[in-house]
Amino acid sequence: MASILQHSRPRQIHRRNLSVPEVWPLAVVVLVFLRCCLATTSLKQTEPEVDLPVTSGSSCLRDNRHYIITISKDNRLFFNVDDEPYRTMVIEQVASLHGVQLTYMQQQEMHRLPYIGMDVRRLPEYFSSSQMQRYALLKTGVPAGQLGEYIDATRRVFRECAGKPSFCFIRADKKTPFAAIRPIIELLQQQNINRFNLRTTWGVM
Repeated sequence: MASILQHSRPRQIHRRNLSVPEVWPLAVVVLVFLRCCLATTSLKQTEPEVDLPVTSGSSCLRDNRHYIITISKDNRLFFNVDDEPYRTMVIEQVASLHGVQLTYMQQQEMHRLPYIGMDVRRLPEYFSSSQMQRYALLKTGVPAGQLGEYIDATRRVFRECAGKPSFCFIRADKKTPFAAIRPIIELLQQQNINRFNLRTTWGVM
């Protein structure tokens, strides 16, 4: 027994080194996951979140020549023009109506504004705020008196710069009462807009 212990070989521990080819597939998966998360976050910021009504029909957008009026659950108003730089031009026109003056750096940052969700007179405050403060300001909503100005400016920008008409979409939460939507429809009719589209989500009725 003693001779066996004396001549026994020490146990070898095999250590596996992670080489670049073995780590690479995992790195690719992580990068793809992060990219998807960033893309999803960016898309969510383009429009205020509402719970859209479900419909079995579908409608196609027309060459991005449209503007969107959103009505939230608590009846706050939001406005957006999908096509940039037209959105920036619309904001600048409405801002000039209210004597809003922006610095050069703030004007350059205008294109990053995902949608219009506050009083245009608070734009200087928005661009001077932190990210969290900006997020809160974007949730305050557009004053009802400025909505008509945005619609008029949008139609003028598309007519003069693109030479094409624009189309109106309304996004309203499915729990939004018709009493909150009716003033918007009346405002559109005052500007001779008698055709508009209601944004819905597709589903089985």
